[in-house]
Amino acid sequence: MSIDKLPELLRPVIEKHRDANEADGRLAPELVAELREHGAFRLFTPVEMGGYEVTVGAALDFYATIARIDGPTAWVLWNLNVGFGTGWLPEEAVARIWAAPDPLIAHSGQPGLLTPADGGYRISGQWKIVSGAHLAEWFLLAGVDPSVGVRFCAVPRADVTVLDTWDTVGLRASDSSAVAVADLFVPAHMTQALFAPARVDRPAYRLPAVNLLMPGCAAVLIGMAQAAIDELITIATTKRGMDGVTLASKDHVTAAVGRALTQVAAARGLLLETQRDLDRTVAAGLPTTDGQRAAVRGAMCLVTETSRAVLVSMYELGSSDPLYRANRLGRIFRDGMAAAQAANLSTTQWTLPGRLAVGQPVGWPYI
Repeated sequence: MSIDKLPELLRPVIEKHRDANEADGRLAPELVAELREHGAFRLFTPVEMGGYEVTVGAALDFYATIARIDGPTAWVLWNLNVGFGTGWLPEEAVARIWAAPDPLIAHSGQPGLLTPADGGYRISGQWKIVSGAHLAEWFLLAGVDPSVGVRFCAVPRADVTVLDTWDTVGLRASDSSAVAVADLFVPAHMTQALFAPARVDRPAYRLPAVNLLMPGCAAVLIGMAQAAIDELITIATTKRGMDGVTLASKDHVTAAVGRALTQVAAARGLLLETQRDLDRTVAAGLPTTDGQRAAVRGAMCLVTETSRAVLVSMYELGSSDPLYRANRLGRIFRDGMAAAQAANLSTTQWTLPGRLAVGQPVGWPYI
């Protein structure tokens, strides 16, 4: 089955559990089971292992479409879709992690302390905001040491303490709790350097891990901005102002909706096209450039800026409706504004394409 069909197939079960997920602070087991059964966590997993092995551009389109149904579900899907690890991690790690089919693997880029040890490394730290923390069966935890740089350590759930820290008003259902380990030994074969080349030379695995991971959150955010427009349109057809006229009949409302639709389409289109440019390049077996990768980062910044503006505009037009906890527009607003706070989506990263444009060194290793 193509992943294009998955969002509508999954819509009933996602909508069924949206309210309970919000109340419980994590995705319902029934929903997780359905997502797993249909391969929603296997976007980057090789086809011979039952995955879809999609391009990053296709994954971004999928995340944005799911986020239009429910942002937290899409956010968890993004964070747990690390099937590209099968072509990037050492073979011994892949054999262990994927010994059971479809493992749920959460990642965190916030680095802990990594210390070289005989036969591997010792890692310690607390990693904040690890989405899907209670669902995860494995964790990819970043650690840094000046002598070895940044490495990801694959750690089983049994060796990790999940801390119930996720007490928020936005993205509650994403279960973005903190996790901790203390002086844990990790064999070298269960680790990988952040910028290590993939072992598998196929298009889905040729981009560095950082470029496979980071754009997904932007796709989720722009999907939530679209969902806010959808909800405002629903409200506008029935809600009347003090003059007795529906919001849909007012020019300032239709102008705002038209502007928001165009802004979201433009930001989403730029994100997808800059990523597809990378995808086409690696599919042709060519090296990508700093400029191409910086263009994706610029598109992510535009998504953040656009989404914040659209979320505020739709919330304002909704009048008193989104004030209520049970109101869908209000929840989308809270979830979207929480997502926009992610470090990956910071608009300070406008400096990356900007510095390249004026001939300055990027000064940032994660481009």
